[in-house]
Amino acid sequence: MTTTPATADYWEPLWAGGRRYREVTSSEATLLADFVGPGRGRLALDIGTGYGALAHHVHKLGYCTTGIDFAPSAIAAAAKNAPGHQHGEGPTWRLMDFTNENLSALPDPAYAIVTCRLAYRWMDDKPAFLDRVRQVLAPGGIFWVVTELGGRREDSDPNKHLGITVAEAETLTASWSVVRTADLDVLRCYALRP
Repeated sequence: MTTTPATADYWEPLWAGGRRYREVTSSEATLLADFVGPGRGRLALDIGTGYGALAHHVHKLGYCTTGIDFAPSAIAAAAKNAPGHQHGEGPTWRLMDFTNENLSALPDPAYAIVTCRLAYRWMDDKPAFLDRVRQVLAPGGIFWVVTELGGRREDSDPNKHLGITVAEAETLTASWSVVRTADLDVLRCYALRP
């Protein structure tokens, strides 16, 4: 049986084997702060949190942050490596498959900020995923997406396939009343409002 990148069966062995992905740079953290603003204790949800780097940055902005991932080893790494985890400080972590589980399993019904860093590209049914995000995004909230764009790497780069297509970018930005973007090398950051 072949596993697809949109399943825990694909990602769990990678996380369990110690695989880590692109760090959040200071430029990316600054863009995040500029686009989402201070948290003031409002709720944030990080979908596909991985080792929790983005959730940690969101939490430092003053949001009550929950990071979710469907790979148990990713959640374990996020909990272990989060500053302040020994004292119960920092983000909380949940094992959850956002695309398939009942959204009532989330700790809260709505979030001021929903983030998705380097995971949108792997969603099999992007329109259905975006509908689910809208269900948990509070009125006036921001959906923050960081994803690689296709065509930004050299043809010889083995990771050239990681970018989203123009059509996938259009699917991402359709049906939002406000779309703001900023570029970071091969990545694009999106701040989307309903």
